[in-house]
Amino acid sequence: MIKSPRPIEIIILAAGNSSRLGQSKQLVEINKQSLLLRQCLLALEFTDNVSCVFGDQYQKMVDEIADLPVKYIINENWQQGLASSIAKGVSALNSNTQAVMLLLVDQWQLGIDELTLFIRKWQKKPEYIYTASNDTGIKGPPVIFPQHCFSDLSQLKRGHGAKSVIDQHTKILRSIRMPAAFIDLDTPKQLTELKKLYNTN
Repeated sequence: MIKSPRPIEIIILAAGNSSRLGQSKQLVEINKQSLLLRQCLLALEFTDNVSCVFGDQYQKMVDEIADLPVKYIINENWQQGLASSIAKGVSALNSNTQAVMLLLVDQWQLGIDELTLFIRKWQKKPEYIYTASNDTGIKGPPVIFPQHCFSDLSQLKRGHGAKSVIDQHTKILRSIRMPAAFIDLDTPKQLTELKKLYNTN
């Protein structure tokens, strides 16, 4: 494990109802392990402070990670979008947390190597915002925000994420090429491809 000496918390965003997929993506299994459980175990490699934000069918999600030392947060307004879950999660951070990483529950190709590089980059300049980027320059989660962004994040209301906060701080924004971060699970076609890859039914 490479747990950071700086107090960082990882928030796994897992509140949606996966309407396009037609089933809860959080509970889709890879090698007999749900995506939710997988992301929690991955996050725990880096910090003891891991939170999950749940919304739709939250009790099923809570039961799925009941044996893990993970804090769960219920977002009653999950239908308002990802921004509301970010605000809910950031509002519940520990008081000594110096940075927060936002991680999506369905970023199933991310692994220890990618997040190790990501966190090491942050450790060198912890006052910066770090995002993943793909080959076309698109930026997205995982994202690490320093403490001075927490107030803005906690006031997010509706929308698809924290873009408005990132746009306010472009001078301290750094992106790291991470193509695996842009492979997620939103549609039945993507689920079929995932199952083919892992030879699951």
